[in-house]
Amino acid sequence: MKGLYLLKLGGSIITDISKAHTAKEDVIRRIFGEIRRSLARRDFNLIIGHGSGSFAHIPAKKYRVNEGLRYSYSMKGAAVTHQTAKELNLIVNRIAIESGLNTLPFSPLNFALGDQGRIKTGDISQISGALKRGFIPITHGDVVIDLERGVSIASTEEVFRFLSGRLKPEKILLATDVDGVFTREPFRKDAELIKFVGSRNIGDVLSAAGSSAKVDVTGGMKTKIALLYEMCRQSSCEGIIFNGNVKGNIMKALSGPGPENATRVKG
Repeated sequence: MKGLYLLKLGGSIITDISKAHTAKEDVIRRIFGEIRRSLARRDFNLIIGHGSGSFAHIPAKKYRVNEGLRYSYSMKGAAVTHQTAKELNLIVNRIAIESGLNTLPFSPLNFALGDQGRIKTGDISQISGALKRGFIPITHGDVVIDLERGVSIASTEEVFRFLSGRLKPEKILLATDVDGVFTREPFRKDAELIKFVGSRNIGDVLSAAGSSAKVDVTGGMKTKIALLYEMCRQSSCEGIIFNGNVKGNIMKALSGPGPENATRVKG
């Protein structure tokens, strides 16, 4: 099989986080144009994942879905959260197809089983089959059935962790709304971009990293770094966290060594 890349499109890139249920369709279309041109330049397999942004994060937080089936409203919350995640996924897939990409949607609710917020097991045969036939699977964070809690939320990074352990990608790319991991909050003048994360500094980086200031029930940047480092270790691959809002960065990440201003991760 051709080399495999995993590309995550952050929810803050593809949605307007200040407005509920608002997708940035022009940005999504620009990103898929870059992906199409990258595939024309280089022959590789691709799995795309996307965050929930102003869609599923809102009901997930409102109904405290990640706490499981603890409340009278928990089952409704799980259903509403899944439906909202699906709404954004349908928009993303529609624009991908309109952009000339042959994509198929895969929700972790349909292929994965959680245990205390982590994916424990699942059947990836349909995703593997789609890759072998030339499709681009698109997955996303979603509700999953959880052995301990009843239900939980599997972030896109957690879905990638599960897939990467079985599919062994060459690259794992996280497109966010900042250039990468910083020593302090990125908006501060004294914040410095951390260009490399590896075994020697992962502890210090995780200690300094805070959670997202946005509505995010899946842990923010700290969880992203921890999971990406874990994925890179188990797959012996390179990870890059970069700014997907910068035009051309998606192409640089897929077609070459990646953007200059980025954080590279090695296990």
